[in-house]
Amino acid sequence: MHNLKLRTPSEPEFNEICHCISEFELDNRELQREQFTAAFRDGQLLGFGRLREHNDCTELCSLGVIAKERRKGIGKAIVSELIRRAPADVYLVCIIPGFFHPFGFRIVEKYPAAIGNKLNYCTSELVVPETYTAMRLRK
Repeated sequence: MHNLKLRTPSEPEFNEICHCISEFELDNRELQREQFTAAFRDGQLLGFGRLREHNDCTELCSLGVIAKERRKGIGKAIVSELIRRAPADVYLVCIIPGFFHPFGFRIVEKYPAAIGNKLNYCTSELVVPETYTAMRLRK
């Protein structure tokens, strides 16, 4: 990833991320700047992702890449960095499990209550034609 910088966003950068989260229709609940890792090149935001700590697990969520920057490995770089930063096993809810399989995530039927709540939120609030799936990465 040529000249790609992964770091916690500044406050103005975080505001831009919040705008993208709304535009991409991602989970916008309880957003905190410190939870995010963002990818930049030459000062331009390319993508972002979030590690959200719940009482019963760590969740990887709110992953997005700017449309014109997609399919260039940026999402993979962000996920790799979030996994590196995660303190323990990581859960996620997604509609593209194939993207996360190479990182070691596996579909799970049993998951913490916070992930069950996320599944309910996604199916009722973030309605898409694809099926939402819970996944886990053992660290």
